[in-house]
Amino acid sequence: MEWAMSLLLNHPEALQKAREEIDNNVGQGHLIEDSDLPKLPYLHGIVNETLRLFPVTLLLVPHMYSEECSIGGYDVPRGTIVLVNVWAVHRDPKLWLEPTNFKPQRFQGIEGEREGYKFIPFGLRRKGLSRPRHGH
Repeated sequence: MEWAMSLLLNHPEALQKAREEIDNNVGQGHLIEDSDLPKLPYLHGIVNETLRLFPVTLLLVPHMYSEECSIGGYDVPRGTIVLVNVWAVHRDPKLWLEPTNFKPQRFQGIEGEREGYKFIPFGLRRKGLSRPRHGH
């Protein structure tokens, strides 16, 4: 919440656009309810962009590959424990245009669509991955 508020205070145009979206779709003097969220895509973009720039954690929970695979041209043997650096993925200029800039609009129009695993604020789950067991 603090990061979102800080970003909005430092980007008054985004704050104004969010305020207009809320006023036009929810109305003034009303609290936002869950049922209002589908009508607030820009606000959703603000939340996603905040999580992209300032993820909840820098590294995802370790996963162990249950099958041999290839990642970025490297062969990864079965049983390898993999740590994903979310901060680096979310700021990678190969994946994001102007990755250090606050741009909530980058998430508009992609509801339900994810380009690979480039936006992973809370982790990823994929066939073939499992959490490492204690002692292994």
